[in-house]
Amino acid sequence: MRRVLKVVCLVALLLFGAGVHAAQPDLIKLTVGYTPITAATLPFFIALEEKLFQKHGLEVVPVFFGGTPLIVSAMMAGEFPIGLTGGAGIISSQLVGSDLTVIGSHLQVLTIDGMAKPEIKSINDLKGKKVAVSRIGASTYFAGLAMLDSRGMKPSDVVFIQAGGVGESFAALANGAVDAAMIGYPFTLRAKQAGFQILFRPTDTEYGLYPNATLAARESWLKEPRNRKIAVSFLRAMGEGLHLSKTDAGTSKKALRRYMRVQDEATLQATLEYLQPYFSVSLQTSEKAMANAIKFLDHPKAKQLDPKQTFNNRYVDEAMK
Repeated sequence: MRRVLKVVCLVALLLFGAGVHAAQPDLIKLTVGYTPITAATLPFFIALEEKLFQKHGLEVVPVFFGGTPLIVSAMMAGEFPIGLTGGAGIISSQLVGSDLTVIGSHLQVLTIDGMAKPEIKSINDLKGKKVAVSRIGASTYFAGLAMLDSRGMKPSDVVFIQAGGVGESFAALANGAVDAAMIGYPFTLRAKQAGFQILFRPTDTEYGLYPNATLAARESWLKEPRNRKIAVSFLRAMGEGLHLSKTDAGTSKKALRRYMRVQDEATLQATLEYLQPYFSVSLQTSEKAMANAIKFLDHPKAKQLDPKQTFNNRYVDEAMK
């Protein structure tokens, strides 16, 4: 009798377990292109590391691209629907007819510093010199333009070198291939430790407010009800990652260790102390930040462009509910 009861209980448990498993919804696979591999991407790294996307029904596959222009091209080719990019690159694509739009922003401050060789004492000394950026059209490039503009200089006054990424820009500066580089933390800290000097820090100037790290999607993709739900779920997970990046040092350092391969505690601490105050309170995009980005766009339609047409906060608003 006992043996029969054990068999019955075992069968019941197996059936119950199968029922629970069947009741669990399958995760929706979502490929997301992102840039850069710096602490500016921390909320995304946290959402990956802490499985916040799975919590909201998504299986996110991150794919790194060396600069916004590459992400824009891939999105327009239909390779993936959502990308983490620089806001100015999205606006540039809109001016030439793309249907990309910014649906959220987690870093609306230009936290990209201009670092230079010790012998270069001022921004004016950069005339005719080589300046590394990740790519033309990326946030690092617009940080370079802001640096030159702060001294009344033109883009043609320097030679911009496309290094392919922020880490690569730092490497180019370190090995003497360029005279200056536009880089962010923790590479700024590494450059300082190596004896390079800060020529330009946008956060200390009028150029600071800028859509440095944004979330973008195609409007045609967002029109589908199912895709809209996916976007909202993605933003909910990103919102939670953003909150942790501002409030939880332990979780933030854990994510940075894995995705940036930085193990040094002093570097991690300095990086967080610098960036945490600049992360946005919410993912809502600032109209003023987008307007500042438009100022640096070299396109005849840029001056007539209404900043409100470049982004859409309705998806963030829905996610916050």
